[in-house]
Amino acid sequence: MTAPAEVEVLVEGLGHPEGPDLLEDGGILFVEADSGRVCVWYPERAVVTLAATGGAPYGSTLGSDGWIYVTQSGANYGGYRLPRPAAPSIQRISPDGAVVQTVCSASDGEPYFAPNDLCWGPNGRLYFTDSGLWQPDDPTQPSAIHAVGPDGRAQKILDVGAVFANGIACEADGSIVWLESYTGVIGRLRPDGQRETVARLPRGETPEGIAIDSHGNLWITTFEAGLVTVLSPDGRTLKKLDIGGVPVNCAFVGNWLYITDFGSPVDPSDENSLRPGRLVRMRVDVEGMPARRGFMML
Repeated sequence: MTAPAEVEVLVEGLGHPEGPDLLEDGGILFVEADSGRVCVWYPERAVVTLAATGGAPYGSTLGSDGWIYVTQSGANYGGYRLPRPAAPSIQRISPDGAVVQTVCSASDGEPYFAPNDLCWGPNGRLYFTDSGLWQPDDPTQPSAIHAVGPDGRAQKILDVGAVFANGIACEADGSIVWLESYTGVIGRLRPDGQRETVARLPRGETPEGIAIDSHGNLWITTFEAGLVTVLSPDGRTLKKLDIGGVPVNCAFVGNWLYITDFGSPVDPSDENSLRPGRLVRMRVDVEGMPARRGFMML
């Protein structure tokens, strides 16, 4: 079922890239967690730095207002310490990159641990995972799913436990799908509040990022295995594409799947070794689900 996939390398030497998305001018938006910056890749100009957010941004998406919305984890990890700390929050960046604002840093007075990924819902709300710190050997920090309304008010909508809730996406019917990196579970929250397990990936295939195609299938990057696993809406495995590297997040642009790659260590014997990340893409046989957009009135 696993098949090799041909990928085109667009950029190399990145510092933990995450959160690809398409901008209106055709650029590919992404963030660099290691440098705390928001970047855009253009075919003719390579990588342009749009803004410095500080901290460690883990996800990004374009709003219908032209602003860019970012999950700011504020997280130190492993032996790495952030050059410019920032509080865990949802941030937004003006179209020209000149303004960086904090949308929210707590839900109902409860501060966030480390926001991770985000997506727009059909009701104009911005949904995001608060994964907590990466502690796979001692998973005690709880994860949750939150939502921010157009007025900037945030609320927790679901506690999911110490599972490191990671990638998140919204299906055509408004259901929220999230990935649990510790357990391998792909969860779903229906619009009526019903919670269900879509699937559980095998050990060693840690789910990280997710995108949904026009048929409702789930395209999931698996961090340790170097795969993009495609699941049907009911959780059946349709195929596994071996792209190599360490894929962490993905997004459709037409029938291209853009993927941010964490990078393999320069020194495999050192877990804190430099990892030159990449932005890659591969052509697939289906287009992505039409993108939803929302905005905040702050």
